[in-house]
Amino acid sequence: AVLPFVNMSSDAEQEFFSDGITEEILNSLASVKELKVAGRTSSFAFHGKNQDLRHIGDALGVNHILEGSVRKAGAQVRITAQLIQVDNGFHLWSETYDRELTDVFAIQDEIANEILKQLRSKLLTEDVVVAEAKRTTPEVYELYLQAKQRIYTRIRAEIETAVDELDEAIQLDGEYAPVFAQRGIATLLLSDQQYGSIPNDESARRAKRYIDQSLRLNPNLAEGLAGLGLYHSNGPQNTDASIDALVKALAINPDSARALTTSAYIKFMYDFDHKGAHADFEKAIQIDPNYATARQWYAELLATENKLDAAIEQLQIARQADPLAPIISHVMAWLLQYSDRKDEAYGYFEDALE
Repeated sequence: AVLPFVNMSSDAEQEFFSDGITEEILNSLASVKELKVAGRTSSFAFHGKNQDLRHIGDALGVNHILEGSVRKAGAQVRITAQLIQVDNGFHLWSETYDRELTDVFAIQDEIANEILKQLRSKLLTEDVVVAEAKRTTPEVYELYLQAKQRIYTRIRAEIETAVDELDEAIQLDGEYAPVFAQRGIATLLLSDQQYGSIPNDESARRAKRYIDQSLRLNPNLAEGLAGLGLYHSNGPQNTDASIDALVKALAINPDSARALTTSAYIKFMYDFDHKGAHADFEKAIQIDPNYATARQWYAELLATENKLDAAIEQLQIARQADPLAPIISHVMAWLLQYSDRKDEAYGYFEDALE
């Protein structure tokens, strides 16, 4: 598990930068098939919490934890990282990197490859190397990181601000594929069937242009392929194209709980492949146990199989992970209603409305 690196900068606004560094390292390690890396939602649930690492290791089901800190001042950045064995708390490795901000990609690559080097002798059966991160300017990279953090909030105003930041980044560097991928994902999320007000067909048409451009620039970009899978997931006529894109994304990043969850949803909703959906949902939840959307959709699958108690249990866990998500309260109310627990259902309906 890669825990969120602590922002040691005097500016609290730099939190997105330290979070972004953490996520990029997490994604680099997750792309190594020999490793199982806890998902972002679950790792970031421990953001700012000074808890015993053995407790965190048990909660996430991992044997090793990477933690660290980021201090950014002007064009200088200092990143410290330490790899800890959960069962005894011993430090296997630690390092401090002082770099010009232009070298931030090199730092990510160095840290990820150093971790692999340390783990190789204990866990891995063959030599593996993390692929180099795609380079851009520090200004573009900061805009990309900040926008990506806003998109994770699933709050309309934040996603709209992210769009402005991504547009600025595109103006500065029209060759940086990840910016186009996130611009496409943000556009899909701003449809009137998601978190925004753009008519759904128009949202899909605009988003496809950005996603296609990200894949023209980098055909093996996992976030671009995941965006393509999300785009095609809007209708049953495109399920094969969606699954194909998600399979490719998972080949690059096999521990993507989001790609697995979207794949499971399509198999359940459109292909009626319950066995395949169960397998994908269970793997997504194992990787990222706090990913509320995976548990919510899994609950809906269980409900269609008349496994209402199991479905309600999934929603209770999802609600702990994301207590303010109205859709979780809504689905919980619906399931309680059909379980002849109408008195309990009223409270959840009221929560969803509020």
